[in-house]
Amino acid sequence: MNSLLNALNLNRSSVADAYGLSSKKTDTSKTDTSNTKSSTDANSSSKDTSKTETKPSDEIALSPRALRAQKIQAMSKDFFADGQFSVSDIPALVSRLQKDGILSDAQVERLSQNGINLPSQKPSKQSLQDFIDDELKSLAEKSPNSPMINTLVDAKNVLSNMDDAQSPVLAQKATKVFGQLTDYLNSNPTLSDSQKQLWQGLKSTMQVASSMGMQQSASGQLSSYLALAKR
Repeated sequence: MNSLLNALNLNRSSVADAYGLSSKKTDTSKTDTSNTKSSTDANSSSKDTSKTETKPSDEIALSPRALRAQKIQAMSKDFFADGQFSVSDIPALVSRLQKDGILSDAQVERLSQNGINLPSQKPSKQSLQDFIDDELKSLAEKSPNSPMINTLVDAKNVLSNMDDAQSPVLAQKATKVFGQLTDYLNSNPTLSDSQKQLWQGLKSTMQVASSMGMQQSASGQLSSYLALAKR
């Protein structure tokens, strides 16, 4: 009888041990599954973070030179594209260039000190392009060999290409025209008040255009021509 009881107890212990072992294995399996899920979540989070970090920006950063060129093109569209830029527009042009950072405060101050002529209270409404065309027509009839013909042709070219005012080539042309117009006005030609205002306005516009060139200070040409304007 005792042997039978001992056998039963041994069987119960074996069954209990078996169930206990199975439970432990099940718990271990659950733990491993949980660890695997955590690892997967961590990897997914890492990938998401990587995607966020490497996502390209929607905005392309422009270099200072490209940004300046973009502002000059916008200015040209607003002031010169329709060919109707006049003497009365000079103050607004200078203000715009200063506001956009195309001309520094120091440059604007130098322009003022070196003879830029802003219009009077009643500036001419005639566009500088039309003024140039009228003068070229008059010179062709009266003085076909006048050197001012080339000067005015160059001036018209500058006005027509103000969207490229950052170009050293255009800035140098504007500087050259500015000097030639300064020489002409310093020769005291016979001009009416309205004509003088237009010539002065054209000269001032060339002066502004020459100041917008990236390399105008390096060329040294602008300084020498500005000195003439002080006479």
